[in-house]
This record gives sequence, C-alpha cells and structure tokens, in this order.
Amino acid sequence: MKKFLVIALATTSLAACASGGNMTTTAFDYAPTSGTNTDTSRDGFELSGAGSWAASMNFQDRLGEPRLDFAYTPNGGQALVGELEITMPYMRDGVRRFHGEAEDGRSVSVELQAGPCREAGSDLTYTYFSTVMIDGNTLRGCGTEMASTDRWSNYIADYLPAIDVCLREFSGRAQHVAIAYPIGDETGVRVVDADGRSWECVTREEETRVNALRPLDAADAMYGEGDPIFVRQSIPAMGAGCYVYESIREADGTLIGAFGYDACGAGGSDAVG
Repeated sequence: MKKFLVIALATTSLAACASGGNMTTTAFDYAPTSGTNTDTSRDGFELSGAGSWAASMNFQDRLGEPRLDFAYTPNGGQALVGELEITMPYMRDGVRRFHGEAEDGRSVSVELQAGPCREAGSDLTYTYFSTVMIDGNTLRGCGTEMASTDRWSNYIADYLPAIDVCLREFSGRAQHVAIAYPIGDETGVRVVDADGRSWECVTREEETRVNALRPLDAADAMYGEGDPIFVRQSIPAMGAGCYVYESIREADGTLIGAFGYDACGAGGSDAVG
C-alpha cells in the first residue's frame, strides 16, 4: 500500500448473535456474509519480539471446541508448546485474549490489541500489539493474523487520511465506514450515513479533498464491503447493530476507532458511530 507496509492478515472473529443488547457467544469462527467459511485449521497469529523471540497460535477445531496450538521459541532457546482457548467474555474492552497452559504445566496467556505496531529497527508495520505471559513472565512484541482472506481493514493505517476527509463531508451523521480501496492514486471510501444509506466518496489532491460523492444502491455492492465495518474514534457497545467490536489503538493507547464484525450473518445494522 501507499504509506505503510502492513503485514497482510485476515480477521478471524467470533460468530454470535446479539439479542436485546446481550451478546451470546456460541462459536469462534467468523463467517463472511457471503456464506464462505474460512478454513480455521490454517488461521492463527504470528507474533514476534524484535528478533528476541517468536510465537505462533494456530486455530484447531477439536470436537467442536475452538482451541489454538501455541508454540513459543526464544532466540537460540528451546521451543515451548501448549494449547490455548479463547478467554470469555470475548473481545472484552475490544481486546482479543487467550489463555491455557504449556505441556510442562506452565500457565500461558496472550493479549492482542489491534493497532499499528512497529518493532525497533524495522520499517514494517504490524497489525497487533502482542503481550505474551508465560508463568508470570511478560513478553511484549507485535503480531499479525494469518488467514486465507486478505481484508481491506488490514490497511487501515493507509486509509485513515482518506477516511477522515470523507467523514468530514457527513458532518457527524456517518454511522460507519463499510470499506476503503484504492482508485488510481486516490482512495474510495464507502460510508453508511445515519439513515442507513450508503455513499461512495472519492478523494483527490493526495487524499486532502473530496473529488466526488454519490449515493449507492444494492447493485453497487463490492466484495469485502462491510467485512468488517470501521467506526472512527469510538467503540460502540458490544452487540450494537449485531456487531462484535475490536478496538484499534496507537502505541500510546490513543483510540483510533473500532472494527465491527457481523455477528448475526445478516450484514449487521444500525452501528453506532
């Protein structure tokens, strides 16, 4: 992409359904609204700590229960392996959490905070800040989610300038961004307004101004649209609009916004902007 090199990932989310504002977590695999399920046996996370350690987490479906095979390798040291599960409530405070134990009985937990993570001495931008805790010892680094589908949200750092330019056109009446994508040297941003109508905004002058704004209908649907949605500078309540929300933060904790993953398989509705 144009501004940051972002390690490609795809978001494996929790499939659930919200009813009356309460989120019922019944499964872990996120099925895109197209109905195409991700092969979770190849999904997981790759984590690293500035070359001093590396870890992997790979989803497995064992007897219908989601588990992750965990492997940690310190630089020049012996690998530690174990099994993790998703910590409930899922996405508490917008953060992915996992816990379990290694084969030698030591406790293991992992926290993944979405955001542009940069390791010292590297010009790469990863998509998660990672915290790995092994038997009380804390390791911090960056992470990337590995999956078969590369979603638009992987490049949110690239798209933020264009998103902000387009959102200003709605004077606070935007619900969320459904997708952003390159159009030549500029960017297209699809925005859902407060009335649920979809619009395409196209930037100009190096993403500093709006070139065109047009309403969209069902015939204009684009692959990957709404998978996930993005809410700028806020985190809606869990289950709002039937979405599960993941916070996105800068390294200093500043809130960038939130990704919303459709938890009911119907495209979601009425997200709170």
